[in-house]
Amino acid sequence: MKSWLAKFRISAAMDAGEPLPKSLRRAIAADPELERFARRTGALGSALRNAPQTSADLHGGIMRAVRAGAQREQPRRAFGAGWLAAGASAAAVAGVCLWISFHHLAPASRQPLDGAVMVLEMGEKLPNTMPSLVMAPLSNEWARVDHDLQSTTQVLLASFP
Repeated sequence: MKSWLAKFRISAAMDAGEPLPKSLRRAIAADPELERFARRTGALGSALRNAPQTSADLHGGIMRAVRAGAQREQPRRAFGAGWLAAGASAAAVAGVCLWISFHHLAPASRQPLDGAVMVLEMGEKLPNTMPSLVMAPLSNEWARVDHDLQSTTQVLLASFP
């Protein structure tokens, strides 16, 4: 991780035309990879500075050729069979969903009075189960309060000499 940071610092110093900091020179001397990078970057920089200048027409011609090549490589996609297949499958799914929602069949095994029978059965069990269901949370809370009270009493009694 430090290698790319050191390479960045070397490149930035060479681009700015500044001498390398002392700590960076020590790092270059200690690491052969950084030394190779600094040597190659310096050689590339001097070669680019000493290269003959090109005309603006040459640069413009090269850039136009690059743009034209990039435009030819990108094929245009037409509205094709893939889009038609996707649209047809989406329409089929929507049609199935609509058919299921309008033609929902009731299960044949249910009797018309099953709901009423279930309510009557629950009504018979209600007096026995309802008090415990309603009072269970309150009873549990009171048990916790009683436990806290007993613990507090024990702590207070233990603190007296």
